Amino acid sequence: MPKTIEQVREYKRLHMARKWAEDPEGMRAKARAWHHANREHNLGKMRDYYAKRFFWGRAMKLRGAGRATTKELASLWKSQRGLCALTGRRLDRSAQLDHILPKARGGGDKIGNMRWVCADVNILKRHLTDEELVALCVDVMAWIGRRIAMVEQLRGASPP
Repeated sequence: MPKTIEQVREYKRLHMARKWAEDPEGMRAKARAWHHANREHNLGKMRDYYAKRFFWGRAMKLRGAGRATTKELASLWKSQRGLCALTGRRLDRSAQLDHILPKARGGGDKIGNMRWVCADVNILKRHLTDEELVALCVDVMAWIGRRIAMVEQLRGASPP
């Protein structure tokens, strides 16, 4: 008499439960050995899973009670029209979530404190607030301007 798929699954579930009850340490060792032997395969599957579920993967990395959900992250992306919140560049799958008030300064993972930015921008910003980042950029541009003026002055002073 042919068995249904549900009957086969139930038989396997009961069989494995019986095996675990008889020798839990042996089954643990067997499971560890299987995972060790199939590590690369399992990592590849997980990478594929994350790649297909972009917003889900980002949402799973958030912590805390009021963390942003997958739908909220997708809605935020749509409201930003797929553009970096700080540079206006077109975002791709290398985009990162930025905390407006950095977590190091007490910011949380709620959607109101999040925005999508380019990876380069997020690396630059790190734990800075927007005001601190702008002040840093102003200092950098002023220094570059002074260096350009010095080079131009040296070129003008030396004979060709």
